[in-house]
Amino acid sequence: MFLWSYYKTVMTPVGSPPQSFFLTSEVKEDLSLAQNDKEFKAILDRFVRQTGIPVHNRNFDGSIRFCLKCSCVKPDRAHHCSVCGQCVLKFDHHCPWVNSCVNFSNYKFFLLFLGYGLVLCLFAFFTTMPYFIEIWSNNGLHKDFGRVHVLFIFFVSGMFALSLGCLFFYHLYLTAVNRSTVESIRPPTFLHGPDKNGYNLGFRRNYREIFGKNKILRFIPVFTSHGNGVTYPIGEIVPDRYTLLSTRVNDGDSSTGSEEDELFNRQNDNTFIV
Repeated sequence: MFLWSYYKTVMTPVGSPPQSFFLTSEVKEDLSLAQNDKEFKAILDRFVRQTGIPVHNRNFDGSIRFCLKCSCVKPDRAHHCSVCGQCVLKFDHHCPWVNSCVNFSNYKFFLLFLGYGLVLCLFAFFTTMPYFIEIWSNNGLHKDFGRVHVLFIFFVSGMFALSLGCLFFYHLYLTAVNRSTVESIRPPTFLHGPDKNGYNLGFRRNYREIFGKNKILRFIPVFTSHGNGVTYPIGEIVPDRYTLLSTRVNDGDSSTGSEEDELFNRQNDNTFIV
């Protein structure tokens, strides 16, 4: 199970944004001709409104999150990985041990890899412990160098168990609150400001988001995570700017623009760029 989980973590393709999030050549040309940031943001707003792509996350100033390198609007919880050279859906971090991004597509496999790796290291640690105690108590290492490998396995498995355990339980905590590593450092920003618990649905629903409903398949490295990597249930109602605009225009409210722009730009002073 450990090797299977590791294989799935490494070999699962990195989730990339759908084609609808990438700018057309016309929009790219309009952006290149933009005279200032205000025009640039207005063009992105218009693109999102016309295409209807679902985005709730914003930059710290309330603008649409956009990747200059990929020329695409970033889906919610997606970030650009400089190592992979692309935007990654629900980006958690780039792991050098698996030489891949931990993301929406392989996060369950990564957790199982850590869990089964921890079990394997603990098994090696406790099965070699009696031999270590015997060698230590009898001071017999100088008499039998053939047991050096036992000491090596004991110490290595212990160190790996400690490191894997810390990482595993940290990610279990992140799963319990429905938060990625990036979001634990820089909370996602919505129209109402940064909210580290924006995707927290409660303990059980959070775990189902990753492991699925089938209790047996939860411990097998097959994909059972919920969703498509683009849209996510939100813990509390976050009003969508364009929905509010449409509703108020239909009601004949002529002051919609200024009021909604004020809501759109209202941010907490202690915000983070996502």
